[in-house]
Amino acid sequence: MPEPIEFGSFYQLLQSVKEGREKEVKELQWMLAEYEHAKESKNAYDELGQIFCHHGIMELYEYTGLDNIQIISELNNTVWDYLKLRIGYTLSEYMIKSMLSHAGQHDLSEKLGKKWDLSSAEIEANLEGLAKYVVEGIIEVVYP
Repeated sequence: MPEPIEFGSFYQLLQSVKEGREKEVKELQWMLAEYEHAKESKNAYDELGQIFCHHGIMELYEYTGLDNIQIISELNNTVWDYLKLRIGYTLSEYMIKSMLSHAGQHDLSEKLGKKWDLSSAEIEANLEGLAKYVVEGIIEVVYP
């Protein structure tokens, strides 16, 4: 990746929501809405990362059947084991697979390559690494 990217403000906000700060719940919802289309991104990987942050949280909600970060973060290992058994993937595997599928379904490598003047092959080569990076950050906050 050409420039280092980071989503520290996103993860900090997620941590605040996990800790039960009500004001930050609305702020997270707003940030996720912004990240869904990543209109304020600085480069292709920032844009893709923002999309992955949004998609990752949506998949976290789908995986758990819950849309409350605080409650999700309080689930015990028995629940996580049950979800893995029921869904057939760990949360991490599920989120990464879904992000990569989303990127493929929406031709993100090609679209972002054209938009940011990069080869789609270069972006494609970095998709999985970026998905893992985003997922690791989300899981670090919400997983026990």
